[in-house]
Amino acid sequence: MAEKKLRLKWTTVAEIVLLAGCVVLEFGKFAFTGDSVHDLILNTGLTRLLAGVFFLLLIKESGLRVFSWTPAGEFATSVLLTLPALLVAVNNLPAISLATGDCGITDTPLWVAIFFVQCMCVGFFEELAFRGLLFPYFLKKCKTRLHVFLCIAGTSCLFGLYHLLNLLEGAGIGPVLRQVGYSALVGAMCAACMLLTGNVVVPVILHGVYNFCGLVVPTLGDGTWWDVPTIVITVVLAVAATAYFAVVFVRKKSFRLLDALGIRLENGERRQDGSIPENGNGENDSDNNKSENDSGAVRKMPGNNINVAEEEKKE
Repeated sequence: MAEKKLRLKWTTVAEIVLLAGCVVLEFGKFAFTGDSVHDLILNTGLTRLLAGVFFLLLIKESGLRVFSWTPAGEFATSVLLTLPALLVAVNNLPAISLATGDCGITDTPLWVAIFFVQCMCVGFFEELAFRGLLFPYFLKKCKTRLHVFLCIAGTSCLFGLYHLLNLLEGAGIGPVLRQVGYSALVGAMCAACMLLTGNVVVPVILHGVYNFCGLVVPTLGDGTWWDVPTIVITVVLAVAATAYFAVVFVRKKSFRLLDALGIRLENGERRQDGSIPENGNGENDSDNNKSENDSGAVRKMPGNNINVAEEEKKE
């Protein structure tokens, strides 16, 4: 008991230190290099890294199983199902404009690499907070597939509204509202990938790649990165990915995240191993059917014995 209390105390101290570090970095705006863009990259990356570790500790304390790696074959298959989401993330890079020279990256490869790490830190924080903690917390209250869908939609909307905080940093209302909209859609995509894989590392990577591809040119380059072909391709991919995940959600019989969290839906869906989840009495449907069949067989036996006795009398 003493060890448990001591461990809890140190966890609490660590969380307080991490939060304090986030506040200091967020409002301190330290000039690490003297370049405003580079300093913003470093401050943002460090702040989100500390915040991500904070939520990692909260997830550990909550006991939520959001790092499901096994069975390895099932995990690999589930990751393959998320490849359309990776395509959407990579498409956020203005490849056509980069190829035609309409835009370009003007900073050094070192800062491009540092910026990539910063984007991963942002994904690390936001995905652990929303898909690693908030989403599973509400998901455990779901009883039907409709509830799961509403949980995805609700937590994704909260994720979009979270970006309203950018107004406090002086961002314009128009850009922020657009960011709220597409962030909610990206959040839904990441939630779907989380549901399929049961591992928050997957949406972390997708989120980081999406941010990097969409922000590397505006942050470390210049030019025009939106053109008609890029917009058309983006819309087509978005519609196709939405339709794809909708079909997967409707047709797939089980989801790794539900299995990892021990969630049983009320429609009798099977788990990954093909077994039928237990009901409230600790029995599953197959056991109930077997019992009914057995009892039915027993009910027939007396009749059969009577018939045998009557035949013996006749003889």
